[in-house]
Amino acid sequence: MSAFAADPDYLTETRRLMADAQAAFERGDLAGSADGFMRVARRHPAAVGGWVQAAAAGLRAGVPLLALTAARRAVLLDPASPSATALLTVASTAEPLAGRHRATALWALTHPGKAEALGALASSYQELGRLREAERAAGDALHADPNMAWVRVNLAVILRESGREREAETELRRAVIAEPGTNLAWRRMAGFAETLSKLELAGRAARRALIIDAEDHVSAVFLSIVERRQGDLEGALHRLQALPEALDGEAGRDAVEFELGTVLDRLGQYDEAWARFEHGNEIAVQRAPSGTADPRLFLNTLNAYERAISDGWPTRWTPLPEAEPPAVFMVGFPRSGTTLLDQILDAHPDARVIEEQPVLSSVGAGFAALGAGTLAERLAALNEADADRLRAEYRAKLARWAGEEGSRPRVVIDKMPLNIVYLPLALRLYPNAKVILSLRHPCDCCLSCFMQSIRLNSAMASFTSMEGAAGFYARVMALWQEIERTLSPDHITVRYEDLVADTEGTARRVTSFLGLDWTDAVLDHTAHAKARGMIRTPSFRQVSEPIYTRAVGRWVRYRDQMAPYLDTLAPYAEHFGYGDPRVIPPGED
Repeated sequence: MSAFAADPDYLTETRRLMADAQAAFERGDLAGSADGFMRVARRHPAAVGGWVQAAAAGLRAGVPLLALTAARRAVLLDPASPSATALLTVASTAEPLAGRHRATALWALTHPGKAEALGALASSYQELGRLREAERAAGDALHADPNMAWVRVNLAVILRESGREREAETELRRAVIAEPGTNLAWRRMAGFAETLSKLELAGRAARRALIIDAEDHVSAVFLSIVERRQGDLEGALHRLQALPEALDGEAGRDAVEFELGTVLDRLGQYDEAWARFEHGNEIAVQRAPSGTADPRLFLNTLNAYERAISDGWPTRWTPLPEAEPPAVFMVGFPRSGTTLLDQILDAHPDARVIEEQPVLSSVGAGFAALGAGTLAERLAALNEADADRLRAEYRAKLARWAGEEGSRPRVVIDKMPLNIVYLPLALRLYPNAKVILSLRHPCDCCLSCFMQSIRLNSAMASFTSMEGAAGFYARVMALWQEIERTLSPDHITVRYEDLVADTEGTARRVTSFLGLDWTDAVLDHTAHAKARGMIRTPSFRQVSEPIYTRAVGRWVRYRDQMAPYLDTLAPYAEHFGYGDPRVIPPGED
C-alpha cells in the first residue's frame, strides 16, 4: 500500500469522492458519476475494483472511451478478473473489428468453459468471416449451456452463411423450444424462412414474435413482406404505415421506406412510391458506416481497367501461352436478370453457377490495387510466371465455391454482374473464355437498382440516387463496348425481356453456346431455386416465383421522374436495340 493510500486524510477524500460519484448516479447524472469513479480509480491505480467501477460507470454513461480505458487498466492488473474481461468486451464494441475480437478472445481465454464468453467469441469470429471457428466456439458454448437460445440463433446464422440451411433451421427450432417466450428466435425464424420462400412458416414465426412483443418492428417488417408476397397488398401497406417514423437498428426506417415503395408500386401509386424510394436511399446513406457509401473506390478501379484497354494498349500485350479457362463469366449491370438466368442454368445437371462470390472480383481488385506502374503497363507486361500465379489464385478461389477440379460439373459459371469491370484481366489470362452478357432496358435496370434496398459498398453506392445509377450505367456499359471492340470476347448476349417472354428458346440458345445438351430440367427453375436454399442476391424473392413480365417496361410508369436522366441512358438504349427512351410512342402519353 502506498503512503498516500495509508494516509487517513487521503482515504477520507477517497471515500468522499466515491460518495459523490454514487450520489451523481442516483440522481441520474451518469456522466458525472463516471467522471467521479474515474477520479477514484486514478487515486488508487493498483486497485482493480476502482477501474472496474469506472468502466461500468462509463458504459452506463455512454462514454465508451472512458469505459475502454478503465477496462483495459483493470485487465492489465488482473487478466483473470471476470468483471474486468467482460467489461472490456462490452467497452470494445466501438473499436475496429480487430480490437473487438482481441477483447472477446481474451475474455474467452481467461474464462474457459464460460458459455457467455464462448458465445461472444462465436459472434466475433462470425463478424470476421471465420465461419469454421465461429461454429466451433458456438458449439463449445452450447456444450457448456444448451439452453442459451441467443447462441443457437447465432449458430443458425453461421450455418446459413455456410450454405447449410437445413441445419440452420434445426437450430432455430431448438432455440424457440429453449426460450419460447422470447422473440429473438421467432424473429430470426421469420427472416430465415422468408429468404427461403417458406412464407407460411415465416408468417407464423413473425406473428408469434409480435404476440410476445408488439413493438418488435423487425418482425413487423418481415410480416409485411410475407403479406405482400402472398398478395395482401393492403394489409402490408397498413402494417408498414403503422410503424413509427423513428426507427433504427436491425430494421431501420430505410428498410420500411423501400418496402412501402415496393407495395405502393404494386398498387399503382407511382408518385408516392418514388418518394418512398428516394427517402429510403437518403436514410440508407445516413445510416451507412463511414466510407461505405462512397462510390469513388470502385469507380477508380473501373477507370484503371478502362484506361488499360484504351489507346491501343492490348496491341502491346506480351504474348502468353494459352490456358484453358476454368469458368464461364456471367456479367452485366446489376438487376439485368442475371439471377433468373443463373437459376435456369444451375438447374442443368452438368452446370454449376457460383452465385456472386468474390472469385474474379477479388483477383481483379487485388491486381488493380497492387504493383508499380499503371494498370495498363502491368497488364501489357504481364509475364508467364505472374500470369500463372494469378491463374492459380483464381482457381483456388473458384475451388472454394465450385469444389475441386474433377468433382465439379463440366461447366462452371462465375456469375457476378459487375465482374464486367474485371474482364480485361480475365481475358488477358484466358483469351478463349466464354462470356455471358445479361442485358435489360437501361431505364429498367437503373430504376430497379434505385428501388432496391441493398447493403451499401463502394460498388453499390451509386444506386442511392437515380442520377448516380444512370451515370454508373453509362460508365460500366461504355467499358463493355470498349471490351467488345478491342478484345472481341467469345460471348452471347441474353436480354431479360427475351428471357421472360421466351424462356425455353432463350435457355436453349445459352445451353447450346455453353456446349451443354438440352434438358427440360432448366425450365423448372422455381423448384430448383427453392431446393437450392438461400439465394445470395437481392432477386431471391423474384426467382422463387413463376416467371412474370410485370417488371418489363416498369420505367415508363416513372417517365416524369426519370426524364432528367434519359439523355444519359439514351445512347445505350439505342445501341442495345431498345430505341430512344426520350421518344414517347403514340398512345402512351
